[in-house]
Amino acid sequence: MVKRWSIILVTIVFIYITFLVNNRNAIDNSENKTSSSLTPQDIIDPENEVIEVSTISKDVNVYQLNLRKWGIFNDGTHPEETTKGFNEALRWAQREGYKTFYVPPGTYLISKGKEDNDPEARINLVSNMTFLLDDKTVIQKETNGFEIYSTLFLDSDIENVTIKGGIIRGDRDTHDYSQKGEYTSGTHEWGNGIDTAGAQNIVIDGVKIERFTGDGIEIGGATIYGDYITDDDVEMGGIDDNGNLILKKGKIRTKNYEVSNFRHPVYKNPHYRNIMMWIPEGVEGNYDIFFYRKDDSFISVDRDMRFNSTWGYSEIPDDADYFKVVFNSDTTNDIKVNRMTVAITKNITIKNCDIGFNRRQGITVGASDGVEITNNKIHNTNGTAPESGIDIEPGFFPAINTIIRNNQFVKNQIQMVFAYGGNAIVEDNYFGPNVERGGGFTINPAYYGASVKNNKFEQSSFTTWGHTEFRNNELISSSAFFDGGNNVIVEEIVGIDSNIEFNQTEKDGIKVANILLTSSRKDSSTGGLFVYGKPIHMKNITLEGNNEFSGEGNSKSVYDDFSFNDSPDMNLAFGIYNNCSMKNTAMELNNKGKIIMDKCQFKNTMFYTYNTESEATFQNSNFESEGISILALEAKNINVLNNTFNVVESVEIEPIIQIGRDASESNPTKIFDTTIKGNTFISKSPIIGIDTKNGGVGAPPYIIENNTLLNAKLNLKNNDINKNNKLK
Repeated sequence: MVKRWSIILVTIVFIYITFLVNNRNAIDNSENKTSSSLTPQDIIDPENEVIEVSTISKDVNVYQLNLRKWGIFNDGTHPEETTKGFNEALRWAQREGYKTFYVPPGTYLISKGKEDNDPEARINLVSNMTFLLDDKTVIQKETNGFEIYSTLFLDSDIENVTIKGGIIRGDRDTHDYSQKGEYTSGTHEWGNGIDTAGAQNIVIDGVKIERFTGDGIEIGGATIYGDYITDDDVEMGGIDDNGNLILKKGKIRTKNYEVSNFRHPVYKNPHYRNIMMWIPEGVEGNYDIFFYRKDDSFISVDRDMRFNSTWGYSEIPDDADYFKVVFNSDTTNDIKVNRMTVAITKNITIKNCDIGFNRRQGITVGASDGVEITNNKIHNTNGTAPESGIDIEPGFFPAINTIIRNNQFVKNQIQMVFAYGGNAIVEDNYFGPNVERGGGFTINPAYYGASVKNNKFEQSSFTTWGHTEFRNNELISSSAFFDGGNNVIVEEIVGIDSNIEFNQTEKDGIKVANILLTSSRKDSSTGGLFVYGKPIHMKNITLEGNNEFSGEGNSKSVYDDFSFNDSPDMNLAFGIYNNCSMKNTAMELNNKGKIIMDKCQFKNTMFYTYNTESEATFQNSNFESEGISILALEAKNINVLNNTFNVVESVEIEPIIQIGRDASESNPTKIFDTTIKGNTFISKSPIIGIDTKNGGVGAPPYIIENNTLLNAKLNLKNNDINKNNKLK
């Protein structure tokens, strides 16, 4: 009986122990699988032992980081152990099939490493994982003196990653800037928060990224495979549209399969099936690249490709075995071109982030295709050039298809710059006041294709050199400068206390329509539109208050439907004005060139010329004034044709049209030709309609013909041609 109870007791103890062991294993193996709604707390006791206390629910997709297991500290100490632990835990979680890696509250110090760009001194993220930081989690880079470092890193083989929440902080305030490497510049501008080197399908959501010596985020790429095409690899000749080899003067083509095939293992990865030509020597212009199957059958051609292209590369067809490339050259001697395959970051979204107080850039958009930057605050970027909130500058890599939407740019030394690349949409953003000696948003000549719309610029600036659509933007105490180039469209702009400048360098390069500029009267400075260069066509422009339309203009420029209301005195830009209206202003015509006013309406507006090389024509228009309308002090030619002048009330005894300066009858003439013909003058009070008495010595006969004057009279010099004028 005793023996039996002993057996039963042993069995019970065994079962209990087994239960405890299994339960412990279950806890260890599950590693706290949770849902994203967890509220874990990590407590550090006085002995600095990491103890994890949490209330969890089981979810096979979420791994809550077990600090003790991986030797990770969340008290801002033990950077080497913490960094190593993160990388080991991430790889383990990926192998175990987790989709979310949750980092509990605390400060995690990431190792400074042992050298520049140390791969062991960063968190190397893994594919198919959400890196979820608690709102109270800080990823802190250890103070260091290296010029190049990353804090979070995504390599070219990484895809499908989300970084969400928390704070990623650099060592800007404590960094040692005194060190300089053998091959670096000593600027310490490459210490980054998040680096991508050709990763795919990335989301950075709701992260605060601050105080890095370089960039908050750098979107980049990597060279994957390359080879040189040299003299021995080319022959004279070209290739036709069907892929056939032909004789063609001034062309050379590749002939060596060994440097033009796609047999390298990297091409098995679809992400790397691309090719471009870099650093050309001995060839000119662009190139054409032809793709062939293994049986030599032709597949396709990409023509007119640019070397070192920042706005595109050739995608290799799935069944392509090799390529042939055609260059522009009269000889096969001294040829050297690098064929290059790259990894660029594809399909990355940065949203809901606070990116500030970084030294070089908030975000660098380098090697990329499909970047979307939305609903972020990017601010206080300064310290080392370029100091831009966002900078698209990919070097030799492509940077194409970028969307920048609904962001705030505040207190960056430069709010944003597009240096190289192409095809961007910039919409619904706020560009705040430029800092002292700072800049706003600039698009450089080497950037092709930007749509800038529905943005608000406040005490900021915008500049472009071409290939830009600028639509539906609001300017408040701001400026916009369109400095030439092609394919520039400026439409639907509303501005207050702002100015816009146009420099036309190409025929029809800039087209302008539907602009309204007003004045708050709070700013004493004059705003408006300023035009220079070749002829430009502008239409539907309204200037109110303290705004002018000035600059050199161009005699062949066309300005349709301009309206000036209560504008200041201005030196009006030359050109052809159709259907314009002007109210309560004075216009100085003081440039060399021609100005034509046709079918316009003028109320209390006076024109005066003050340049012996200016030519002015007023035709088919209506003038309503209280006195003088046209005063020609100096001019090469004045034509006043088929207009109606209605003087409502003459407040001074002065003519409606005066040719010559007051009391200059005995002085040499400065008005060299005048025709006043077919006009009607109406006045309530007796007034001089046309006065040429002060034309001056040597003035030619002025033609005064077929005018009708009601309660107005003529005061002409003796040699004028006075013909068919009717005084009533």
